[in-house]
Amino acid sequence: MSESVSDTADIISEVQKRYEEASGHTSQWRGRARDDLRFFHADAYNHAQWDDAVYQARAGTFGGSPRPCLTINKTAQHVFQVENEARQSQMGVKVNATGFGSMAETADAIEGIIRHIEYQSNAQQNAYACAIQGQVRTGLGWFHVVTDYVPGVDTFDQDFFIKSVPNGLSVYFDPAAREPDHSDQNWAMIVEEMDRGEFDKLYPGHEDVSRDPISGLQSDSEWVSDNTVRVATYYRRSEKNDTLWATPTGPMRQSEMPPELVEDFRTMKASSRPITSHMVDKYVIAGNTVVAQGETVFSLIPLIPMVGIETRATDGNDADYAGLVRALIDPQRMFNYTASAYVESVALQTKAPWLASAEAIEGYTNEWSQANTSNAAVLPYNALSEDGQPIPIPTRIEPPSGSTGHMQGMQSADQWMQMVTGQYQAEMGAPGNEKSGVAIQQRQRQSDTANYHYTDNQGMALRYLGRLLIDAIPRVYDTQRAVQSLGMDGAQTGVVIDPSMQTSAQVALPPGADGQPQQPPQGISLEKQRQIDGAILAINPTIGRFDVEADVGPAFATRKQDAFNALTQIIQAAPALMGQIGDLVFQSADFPLADEIADRLKPASDDPRLGQAQQTIQQLQAQLQQVTQQLKDKQAEQQHTVVKDAMAADTNQYKAETDRMAAIGSTDPEALRVLVHQLVSEALRNGAPPSSGTTPAVQDGPPGPLPRLPSSNPPGGEIHAANPVTGAVEA
Repeated sequence: MSESVSDTADIISEVQKRYEEASGHTSQWRGRARDDLRFFHADAYNHAQWDDAVYQARAGTFGGSPRPCLTINKTAQHVFQVENEARQSQMGVKVNATGFGSMAETADAIEGIIRHIEYQSNAQQNAYACAIQGQVRTGLGWFHVVTDYVPGVDTFDQDFFIKSVPNGLSVYFDPAAREPDHSDQNWAMIVEEMDRGEFDKLYPGHEDVSRDPISGLQSDSEWVSDNTVRVATYYRRSEKNDTLWATPTGPMRQSEMPPELVEDFRTMKASSRPITSHMVDKYVIAGNTVVAQGETVFSLIPLIPMVGIETRATDGNDADYAGLVRALIDPQRMFNYTASAYVESVALQTKAPWLASAEAIEGYTNEWSQANTSNAAVLPYNALSEDGQPIPIPTRIEPPSGSTGHMQGMQSADQWMQMVTGQYQAEMGAPGNEKSGVAIQQRQRQSDTANYHYTDNQGMALRYLGRLLIDAIPRVYDTQRAVQSLGMDGAQTGVVIDPSMQTSAQVALPPGADGQPQQPPQGISLEKQRQIDGAILAINPTIGRFDVEADVGPAFATRKQDAFNALTQIIQAAPALMGQIGDLVFQSADFPLADEIADRLKPASDDPRLGQAQQTIQQLQAQLQQVTQQLKDKQAEQQHTVVKDAMAADTNQYKAETDRMAAIGSTDPEALRVLVHQLVSEALRNGAPPSSGTTPAVQDGPPGPLPRLPSSNPPGGEIHAANPVTGAVEA
């Protein structure tokens, strides 16, 4: 903030100048807007729908008998028709992801956050309703976006709140704005009269605010009085110039870089370009003192207009704004005048008299004199004269009729009111010739089309709001925190905002049974991951770009009912589809237990727990295969060890037997023969024993030395040991 701007005198001088500029620019509209409001609120007591001169003449102010001055306020019903239709609509903001790393899940979460801001501000019933009233009645309404600490908790976290502006005439705005939604306005202020005691409580330490008009304003401006203080909340939008450098890690603003790094990029002649950003400063001014000031988180002026019918200032004419009331003034006055004249003409006419001869009512004068004021069951009369002649029966003369010209005038005035508003009898609730629902909707759409400019301008204001909040949300939610996101159906879900995340959105799962963080199942979308019990969405609103569109269509309950009717007709035409879309039918229903029925009819493939279970099964199967393979390897290793040990045992036994045989054979050949017989018997027992269970006798060889077998290999050949065992073979 520059020194000249921060100077109190300069700020006050700037506010004074712009206040006078805006007052002159909209002076014509402000006078007419007050007249429109008085006309709208007219009734039998204030007679505000009558021209002052006409009313005084008819009321007998200048002499003469008073004449009726009726106020049949049909204007209010035409205005309420447009206002209440807007109130029944679901006014909101729709956020779309437009690239640069943004994700649809983040856009939906931001949209839900904005919807929750509207909910906690009660914007539908307060801020938006007041703005719509100003739009339709006077041609211009406003609402106000502020930041404040989260109420009810001990925290330094701030949040957004949408405030109403009950008196649209208290806003003074930039006459240089050219956009239809005034989003290019560079300044605006709210000027309100505040009680002196209330001011002292809100702004302690400023009790010495001058009671004299601040310099630059005339003494009759009443900027400050003894009992009240005029407080101006002034917003000013300023530009900040910067340079964007192309760095190896991505574009970077020069204001965020150290000076030595900037010099390095200049030396390397890196690519750069100038950029401009906007920030809004806020000043609270009372009397001739700036009682509060500071930089806001907004880049647009947080005073948002809802425009009715705008007439731009051209050819020396001031700007003007008009609502629905302006066009109804003349036909409404015509209706009041003809209705009053009709009543007057009927009131001046006599009641229907009786026609009777004096002889017929002689003796019954009292009864017949009260015939027009009483409800006598019998009116006696004299049927015969004194000489016995019949007397004619008394008869009643036809009553006077009202002026048909006055009735036609009232009908014409009523039709003209319908013509200028586009709201005919069927739209105002009168029965028409339409019988089917489609025909009724088409008739209603005609009225919607005639006044659609109000709806479209409401959408422009909401888009302005969306742009304002999307740009400011990263500046307010600049640390990790949990916020609430509100769905279209009113369901609230928690969202974690984490500016340090590397992605625009991801799902965080609660810790598992082991206390370790769970990983989301692979291969399923973020939407299905969010349906897992305990899952919560985390977003980084600083990544990517988002765009806004306004939603001023029917309320969610209306659209839900329309969807249910359409799906019901589809099921009636094709009952087989109930198995495929039955859950969707009951999701759109609005009766108790409909959601529970929808959950039971939902296909198992849509349940995110199925994917999680399948992944768990796959993990368990892989673990089972690993354990099975390890068991097989262990068994094979153990079997190999057993075989190896058995072979070693057999080898050792064989060696022992061989050594034994060699030892026996070297000392006693006959003992060796017995040992051989024993070994053969054991070998036969280890084989297949005979069925008798007895071991067959081994045929013994001839006694004496063993005969040598014929051989072509002489003793001492290659196949013989170097030192043959004595007694085993012949030497």
